[in-house]
Amino acid sequence: MSTQFDTSTVATASAPAPRSRRVAEFVITWSLPLLLLLTLIIATATTPGFLAFANLRGILINTAVIGIAAVGLTPVTLSGNLVSLAVTQQAMLAAVVFFPLLAVGVPLPLAILLVIVILAAVGVAQGVFVAVGLNPMITTLAAGAIIFGLATLVTGGRVVSAPAVDTRWLALSSPLGLPLPIYIFIGFTILTTLFIDRTVTGRKISLAGANRETARLSGVSFRSATIASFVVLGIGTAISGIVVAAQAGQATTLDLPTLTSNVIAAVLVGGTAIQGGFGSPLRSALGALMIAIFSQVMLLHDFSHGVRLAAVGALVVVMVSVLHVIRKKAV
Repeated sequence: MSTQFDTSTVATASAPAPRSRRVAEFVITWSLPLLLLLTLIIATATTPGFLAFANLRGILINTAVIGIAAVGLTPVTLSGNLVSLAVTQQAMLAAVVFFPLLAVGVPLPLAILLVIVILAAVGVAQGVFVAVGLNPMITTLAAGAIIFGLATLVTGGRVVSAPAVDTRWLALSSPLGLPLPIYIFIGFTILTTLFIDRTVTGRKISLAGANRETARLSGVSFRSATIASFVVLGIGTAISGIVVAAQAGQATTLDLPTLTSNVIAAVLVGGTAIQGGFGSPLRSALGALMIAIFSQVMLLHDFSHGVRLAAVGALVVVMVSVLHVIRKKAV
């Protein structure tokens, strides 16, 4: 039996991409880094005190808090499951669980591990419901409400802390001049990137988001890909919540009110396609840096909270719209 190949298909595949497509791919790849560079230049030139050490340190810590959760959310979006609306509640849960564990004498490393395991389990629960067909937005919205309600019931809305344990060094120490959360952020970004790019499960997540039917025909389980992506989100929100709690030395159920919107903004500004299949943890990490700088510049210029939220929303709309049009040209 002989095998024949369609030589026209091979020739087409090996032919160089049209100029318009190469330009589109260049813009997709470099639009965010160039926008980030332009923002830094404008901020430095127009914002007194922008380059002050305390300001840059604050930006880096905010980038880490948003970025760790954004990197964790990236696999969910890559898998074709849109975004999670429970990011704030999951990070808050990590914070309010962290201190009681320390208060009863659990060693710090074990407390961190237990919080990560608990949030990973929360991710599994959400992933299972989404995998069987529930809308991810509705599922995560409901999960956030349940988490917030149970946490408020257990804590009575009170501040939780562990006075006998100093956790602030987790957020405030600066090895080699950089805040420790930045190292945690970089490490989590690298590990998540390796998971997406170098593991079978990670590649299945991307394939499931790119084309669910093709993934199914290739033997890829959408259910397992979905559950795995929500587990990564659980781990990311756990670490983010611990970092915030450690910095403040206390936690309440009302902490991090804008984390969900900032994290979603970071993922979308980073260029991850909302329909799935395109994006990377590194791009989300850069998106988090963009959101942190953008927000801090507006804060230094004394813009109101409402204006800052509106401006971030406008940035998301512009970036998503531009990248959507460019991707259509690149196909």
